[in-house]
Amino acid sequence: FMNNYAGRAIIIFGDNSYERSLELAKITQQAEREDYLIEKINSEILNLNNIPSLFSGLSKKKKKRVLIIKNLSENKEIWLRLPDLLLQLSSEVILVDIEDKLDKRTKLFKNIAAITDIREFKSLTIKDEGVLAERSRSLAEKQGLDLSLKDAKFLVSWVGVNEWKVKSAIDRLALIGAVNRQAIEEYIPQTIEQNVFGIFESAMNGRSIDIVKSIKKLSISDSTDEAYQFFGLITSQFFNLWALKTGLWLGKTTPTIAKNIGANAWAMSKMEPLARKCSQDDLRYIARSFNETDESLKSSFGSAWDLIESLLLKISARMSNY
Repeated sequence: FMNNYAGRAIIIFGDNSYERSLELAKITQQAEREDYLIEKINSEILNLNNIPSLFSGLSKKKKKRVLIIKNLSENKEIWLRLPDLLLQLSSEVILVDIEDKLDKRTKLFKNIAAITDIREFKSLTIKDEGVLAERSRSLAEKQGLDLSLKDAKFLVSWVGVNEWKVKSAIDRLALIGAVNRQAIEEYIPQTIEQNVFGIFESAMNGRSIDIVKSIKKLSISDSTDEAYQFFGLITSQFFNLWALKTGLWLGKTTPTIAKNIGANAWAMSKMEPLARKCSQDDLRYIARSFNETDESLKSSFGSAWDLIESLLLKISARMSNY
């Protein structure tokens, strides 16, 4: 299998670091099975003088080699000449370059892509929750755990559409020996980002008890930075709600509104019931409450988490009349 790639370069890039790492692992495992020597090269030490010997098939140990380089594009001297330099790559050498990001619009990228095996891995989005849920079940099965689809979907909603966090959660659950919703809620930390919409939804639906429980969990660390981060995220939720309410009143569709404000259309669609439920007076009242809380946070008057909880309970009290 690896011999089919000999004398070629494989470029792995994209913002999905998890998938990139899996792809590299597959390549190195296969290379080792086929008796290739794996060499990790620091791109900073490369220059036009040492590239010819590196790309040749000569080696004191083995002729067949896989050269693994990280972010070769940061070495401008080599990257700009890469299309020509790759012509020197031995038929017994495979170059694997792992890039955090590349600009696909450039002429240089297109020239490189024309003579290399380009493999792009994009981060999953909220639309990929179902895909990640299935992957989490596979990860759990490898750990000897039977994760139901329902609990897998809950796990993804709990930690976010992030493969590293899902894997970490599965590893932790494997140590515990339990993989269900109760174990997830008890042993797996929920990210602030994933918690935001649920708490905002609780406030807009007048569920004050849920707010108190959620804020209690979040404020355990007593981190002021996390409190400010949460306030920023919850403020964004309110901004999106108001934009959605205004857009719907003007006869626009949710996808159009989402596109206009740069929000995720699927996430905005989950907010539609809230937008249709509240009035313009409600929105103005909530906006004033946000401003008051913002001023209090800036003046350091009171605990940040207490101020945020007070804000959400105030919104909940207003919306509980519906």
